[in-house]
Amino acid sequence: MPTPPTSLADRAAAALAIPLQDALGARPIDPADPTAGLTFPVTGLAMNPGGTLHAGALGAILELCGLLVLLPELAPGEHAVTHHISTQILSPGREGEEVRVTATLERRTRRLGFATATATVGERLIARAQITKSVIEIR
Repeated sequence: MPTPPTSLADRAAAALAIPLQDALGARPIDPADPTAGLTFPVTGLAMNPGGTLHAGALGAILELCGLLVLLPELAPGEHAVTHHISTQILSPGREGEEVRVTATLERRTRRLGFATATATVGERLIARAQITKSVIEIR
């Protein structure tokens, strides 16, 4: 089994290289700071048949931002997995728009991380999510 990445940059790059994130076109707002958030276009797999942002695509990126904001708090032998996410979708993302997703780490305990993530298009709030991550040992 390959050794898991340990630096923040390598861990963030590994999360962004997951085929779903890659297929959705997710990319860092600031490549030098993976905790700053992500942006992705409402195109392709990110669209539903009605021509608006697919809730599953949005959820995947909100969840990923929850991980990225927690990464600096994780020890090299730790990882975090989502065990609860609650999302409110407040406005549709429309075809061709660029969605910006940012997250804030609210609290880290020994075994849990709590984050809030928001998705916007310009000044318009698209969605917000409360994310609880379980901190696990990498084996």
